[in-house]
Amino acid sequence: MDRNEIILRFFMEDVGGILVTDGQGCVLFEDERARLIRQGETNWEAACPPPREGQRGERWDLLHRDSGQSYMVVTSTVRDGDTLLQLHHLVDSSEYMELFRDMGDYSKTLKHEKEHDGLTGLYNKGKFLALKDTLFRNQKSLAVFNMDVNNLKYLNDNFGHEAGDKLILKAAESLKRIERRNVLPFRVGGDEFLVVAMHMSREEAQQLRARWEAGLREINEPDDGIRCVVACGMAYGEEGYELEALLAEADERMYEDKMAKKRAAGETNPMVR
Repeated sequence: MDRNEIILRFFMEDVGGILVTDGQGCVLFEDERARLIRQGETNWEAACPPPREGQRGERWDLLHRDSGQSYMVVTSTVRDGDTLLQLHHLVDSSEYMELFRDMGDYSKTLKHEKEHDGLTGLYNKGKFLALKDTLFRNQKSLAVFNMDVNNLKYLNDNFGHEAGDKLILKAAESLKRIERRNVLPFRVGGDEFLVVAMHMSREEAQQLRARWEAGLREINEPDDGIRCVVACGMAYGEEGYELEALLAEADERMYEDKMAKKRAAGETNPMVR
């Protein structure tokens, strides 16, 4: 593969144009995009930096005197045997900024998908684990709500996963109603949710639970054949708490609540999910 083919392959997917010159400024290679950008009267000879060892990504502006249009040029020097060559990357500034914005939007999309559950839109288990090792360690107070949706397996087995998804979405909707900057809900498993609330008293945490329960009752009011029952266990700690102990306590109380709700509903096996 000759030099021109290597250059074209390296920049194949890039925007702008590619120009290669020798130490005297003579053009050795120029693609069509660079040729179009450079046509007409420009400040190339006056503005182009001289080749030198170690030159990497030196940015300068190419100006069209006829149109007033400017382009960003990034110049680097490479050695080919005993000869210094300059690689110039010519980019329309507006095209570059559009690409930069697109990359920013794509980065935000990837970050959102990495941190959020695809079905419910809540934060996912990975996000919880990241905050567990950072934000949730040293708060003035912390309330942990461990939640588990009853009868998901029964719904999936007897009415299909679409019905199961509707059940999960109802549970998620009830949590979104109490979500705040200091109240973060997570879907950490198929039918498992966590809510972590910061900077509130024990009484405020109990009131938060009451608001969530009221919201879930409202969601269940329309009779669509899918009633969402969620077992919940709460643990509360003030400064100096042990996070793992709070999580274990919330989990234990959730199972107590699950069994109580299943017995109240007349289910013979309260541990069936």
